[in-house]
Amino acid sequence: MKTIITALNSKFIHLSLAPWYLKEACRDISGEIKVMEFTINDEINSILSLLIAEKADIYAFSCYIWNIEYVIKLSSDIKKVMPKSKIVLGGPEVSFNADEILNDHDFIDCVISGEGEKPFRHLLEVISQKKEACVIPGLSFRDENAIQIVNSYNVEHSLDDVPFPYTEEMINEAKNKIIYYEASRGCPFSCSYCLSSTCSGVRYLNFERVKSELTWLLKKDIGQIKFVDRTFNANKKRAKEIFKFVIENCREGINFHFEAAGDLFDDEMLEILQSAPAGLIQFEIGIQSTNPETLLAVNRKTDIDRVFSNIARLLKPGNIHVHVDLIAGLPYETYELFKKSFNDVYNLSAHNLQLGFLKLLKGSGLRKDAEKYGIIYRDYPPYEILSNNFITFDELAKLKNIEEVLERYYNSGRFAESLKYLTGRLYKTPFDFYYDFSVYLRETGQLDRPATLQSMYDSLFSFIENEFSKAHGEILKDLMRFDFLRAFPAGKMPEKINKITDMAFHNKCFDFLRNEKNIHTYLPAYKGCPAKQIYKNVHFELFDYDIFSFDLKRNVILFDYKEKNKVTGLYNYHVLEDSLS
Repeated sequence: MKTIITALNSKFIHLSLAPWYLKEACRDISGEIKVMEFTINDEINSILSLLIAEKADIYAFSCYIWNIEYVIKLSSDIKKVMPKSKIVLGGPEVSFNADEILNDHDFIDCVISGEGEKPFRHLLEVISQKKEACVIPGLSFRDENAIQIVNSYNVEHSLDDVPFPYTEEMINEAKNKIIYYEASRGCPFSCSYCLSSTCSGVRYLNFERVKSELTWLLKKDIGQIKFVDRTFNANKKRAKEIFKFVIENCREGINFHFEAAGDLFDDEMLEILQSAPAGLIQFEIGIQSTNPETLLAVNRKTDIDRVFSNIARLLKPGNIHVHVDLIAGLPYETYELFKKSFNDVYNLSAHNLQLGFLKLLKGSGLRKDAEKYGIIYRDYPPYEILSNNFITFDELAKLKNIEEVLERYYNSGRFAESLKYLTGRLYKTPFDFYYDFSVYLRETGQLDRPATLQSMYDSLFSFIENEFSKAHGEILKDLMRFDFLRAFPAGKMPEKINKITDMAFHNKCFDFLRNEKNIHTYLPAYKGCPAKQIYKNVHFELFDYDIFSFDLKRNVILFDYKEKNKVTGLYNYHVLEDSLS
């Protein structure tokens, strides 16, 4: 018997964890079990041909909002070509409507609801041994007589019974991809927009096993380990121990990503994190809204003041990357109230701000309460909100435009100082800037086409020229040049912000590099290197304005391209004395 477990990921960099769990759970069952991973960007005919070429007895698919439409199409085609093959679906997108899936799609043979390790193993045993179909928790199926629905969501009560999925085969597949790691399942909270609310309680993997598995993974050629635990720091004692372990056992070239609750960091935890090497740890902190009535409606218990205080403390040492989330379209949050949430969260100055839109996920509390709040949403994945009693479609469309601008400019990290000036000096609030700029880009047709690096700088400068005085334009030209030079050592300077310097300035720069005292003070890593060699790895730029005070004051900044900042991804710089200018 041959079984193919298929994952259709949203991006190449992602590696699905579920298929490897399932394969290891069935490793001693006779027959061949093979994992095949693709992305939704792959050509569907190519995927189909590769799957059919396997001539498998069973085809299993992990189903999510980003791939369910592809899975249904592939399953239908496989069944037509190989009618004797069994099609098995599992995952969150089919776990809460197994009856609907089986009734609407006669080419689907089985649906697993919930965690799949044991049900999938039992299913393969039944098929391989040609036993009669029986009731298996979490498994609904089609037999010769009728559809058999098991209305239960399977949960693996002891995670220590779950196999270690990280085989050498998996690691080979994971080259240049993110490794997902699971130290717990479930969440202590019940936010009504989230699928984690469907199962109460948290189950933890034995801590000694976590250490053992992480030790094994750290020996492999892996760039990032992303913990998928829903609220990693819910158990503070355990979180601290894992943070300590990661910090004490880390190696160069790896980082760890955690999803955390901002108000659950305590003083001891923050002190531990402060000792982490730069770039080792990343946090994703969901804030979602700062409106108390909204948070209450979605059953999200959050101390916003403490969240903000803790994020500020996480950011201050400069060693940890912080990503924060907002959700537009939640109950009781009007367009005006969302502006406040946006400004509140933007002003935290996290490295990344993701503006998402409410999705009415199957099984979630908000999907069940959609009528209560007048939520209208798309009938197809990802079931995104169109409007509700508090925000209109047109208002959400405005936020969609802002999301695109935020992603291109703020989250790229390439415009940090320029955006600080725009949002802090020229506009009353950050939201006001992003709205005006998004309107400009929409009206000039630039939001509907991919943005190149050159076009991003040109668009921002054209907007500035159109909206503000020449004096502000000159300051921002310097700021944009500074931002560009921190991000792109070999990039061609966009024409609109370029500044031509004469040969006399270049000669002064060489003289600066020939001075051993200057190298000792500013570029100690280049000690003993000839000036000509150093010059290839650094850049001197003359500015008319002080980048940080915005005063009209000529100065020179030295950019060092030897090494990037491990948290921001930007290059280091030094403001020099006026003698060079």
